[in-house]
Amino acid sequence: MLSSVLPLAGFHEKDGKAYCRKDYFDMFAPKCGGCVRAILENYISALNSLWHPECFVCRECFTPFVNGSFFEHEGQPYCEAHYHERRGSLCSGCQKPITGRCITAMAKKFHPEHFVCAFCLKQLNKGTFKEQNDKPYCQSCFIKLFS
Repeated sequence: MLSSVLPLAGFHEKDGKAYCRKDYFDMFAPKCGGCVRAILENYISALNSLWHPECFVCRECFTPFVNGSFFEHEGQPYCEAHYHERRGSLCSGCQKPITGRCITAMAKKFHPEHFVCAFCLKQLNKGTFKEQNDKPYCQSCFIKLFS
């Protein structure tokens, strides 16, 4: 009976133990913050994690970040729109992020210029409007329409 011993090819060693490539990288390589698979080559370091370049995208829409600009929310990267959506800081009038002054009314947030009467579109102030069917109205439009 002939026996042949094949040399152990393509293995990695750690602490005197041999591992196949897959097991070695599964056990000892850094893991991607997005897909949790081993990082073997190029990576991005951000948010206290390492990421495959293709995995470092908005966690909501999976769009890559333009010019490397991203927003962090609860340890995850987001584009500007989804960051503000998660934080509840999108304007209910235009659906764009609110970064300056803000009016909170009817359990929603608005840019001051987008908090307007639903009928005549005149800009409203927080305390000087009437609400009907979840829409704001100025005093005169409210009287015309609902009285």
